Amino acid sequence: MPLRSGLPRSQRVWFAVYPPEDERRISLRMGEFELSTTQANLSWVRIDLQGSLTRWLSTVDEAERDDWFRNPDDVELYAKTEWKDELARFFNEQVDSAADAGGTVFALTGLIDLYDLLHVSELIEVLEEHLKGYLLVFFPGEKEGNSYNFLAARKGWNYLAVPILCEK
Repeated sequence: MPLRSGLPRSQRVWFAVYPPEDERRISLRMGEFELSTTQANLSWVRIDLQGSLTRWLSTVDEAERDDWFRNPDDVELYAKTEWKDELARFFNEQVDSAADAGGTVFALTGLIDLYDLLHVSELIEVLEEHLKGYLLVFFPGEKEGNSYNFLAARKGWNYLAVPILCEK
């Protein structure tokens, strides 16, 4: 896929869409995606969110965390604010540390951690604000028209990312 410079951020986001049951298979083949990217003379930075929920919750004061779990709606509320901000901070650090951020593909993996707490669309909106280069989102779910359904379980949202669809 040829890359053009000067594209707005929203047009530098790609979604690699695949069935959720292929998550492990895709993860095990991440090196092949990296190799293809570097052979196209682009840099590759993988930003893996797997385990990020656990890491974030471990930083929260234990008494406060216990209060949250007494009322599960509180966990979701704090996830949509504090955890999302923490994920954005983590992403921005990775982008800023890239030698040539403009010629880099930032591969976002491990989205399953977001399920039931944070919408992928909410996170992508925040990440776009600081995007340099290209964002390749490994998206376990499905695409129908311009609508993306996360894990084929949540109602989709319209997004105009460049889709890369899996063919079996």
